[in-house]
Amino acid sequence: MVLACEKANFVLDYETPMRRFVLPVIALILIIGVGGFIIKQKFFQPANAGLKVSSNPPASVFLDEIDIGSTPLERNDFKAGEVTLKLVPQATATTYFPWETKIKLIGGMMTVVNREFGETESSSAGEVMTLEKIADKKSASLAVISIPDSAVVTLNNETKGFTPLNLDALAKGNYEVRVSANGYKERMVRVKLVDGYKLMMNIKLAEEKDEAEDEEEEEEDEEEAEVTGTPTPRAEVTPKTTPPPMPYVLIKDTPTGWLRVRIGPTTSATEAARVDPGNMYPLLDEESGWYQIEYEEGEEGWISGQYAEKYE
Repeated sequence: MVLACEKANFVLDYETPMRRFVLPVIALILIIGVGGFIIKQKFFQPANAGLKVSSNPPASVFLDEIDIGSTPLERNDFKAGEVTLKLVPQATATTYFPWETKIKLIGGMMTVVNREFGETESSSAGEVMTLEKIADKKSASLAVISIPDSAVVTLNNETKGFTPLNLDALAKGNYEVRVSANGYKERMVRVKLVDGYKLMMNIKLAEEKDEAEDEEEEEEDEEEAEVTGTPTPRAEVTPKTTPPPMPYVLIKDTPTGWLRVRIGPTTSATEAARVDPGNMYPLLDEESGWYQIEYEEGEEGWISGQYAEKYE
C-alpha cells in the first residue's frame, strides 16, 4: 500500500509540471501562427497594380476582353501580371482604328498608357510607360523603345541617341522626352524620373501625312461643298509680323502659301483659320508635333510643327 501511494503521488507530481509547460507552449504556437498569418497577409501578399489610360478621342477600355470603363481611366486594384489591353474608339463622325496590345502590370506600380487614334494604324500614335526597380538606388534610368526603330531621342532638348536607347545614372526630376524620325510626326512626353527606378517607354510614332496631299483632299472637299452650296467658313486673321513675347512661333513657307489652324492637334480636326508664312504668333502649348497658338486675341488653335519655327 505504501508503494502504491508513493507511485500515485509521483504520477500526480509529474503531470502537474507537464501541464504547466505544455499549455504555454501551445499558446505560444497559436500566437506565432496567428501573428505569422497577419504578417503574411499584410506584408507578403502581392501588391495591387495600377493602370492609367488616356486617349484622343475617348475610347472604351477592355482588359482581357472585360469592359472596365472608358478613358480617361485610372485604377489601382488590378492583379500584377501580363494582360491584353484593348482600346475601342467611341462613336464619332470619323472612323478611328482600334488598338490592342499586351502590357505588363507590376505590383505597387502604375502603368501609364496614352493613345492618339488615327484612321489607320500607321496614322495612330501613343506610348506605354511603366517603372522597374533597379539596383542603383541613388540615380534613375530611362529606356526608350520606338516604332519605328532608330528614332532620334532628345532629353530636355539634348540629343541622346537612337532607339532602342538605354540611359543610366540620370538625376531624378522632370524631363521632356522627344522622339522623332523622318517621315513620322515627332512625339513629346513629359516624364518624372525617380531614384532607384527605370522608366520604360514604348513609343509609337504616327506616319507624317504629306501636307500637299492633305491640302489636295481638303480642296476636293471644298469643291464639293461649293457645289452643294455649303462652303466651309474661315476666320480672317490679322497679319502679325512683329515678334510677340517669347515663346512664339514663326510660320515657315508652305506649298500652298498658307497654313491651316485647326481646333485640335490632328489633321482630322476642323479648320478654324489660316495663317500666312512670315507671321509670328504666341506659343501656348505643344502636343505630338503640333503647336497651339493664339492667332487672334482670345482665339486659339493648332498648327503643324512641320511648318513653324519655335522661339523660346
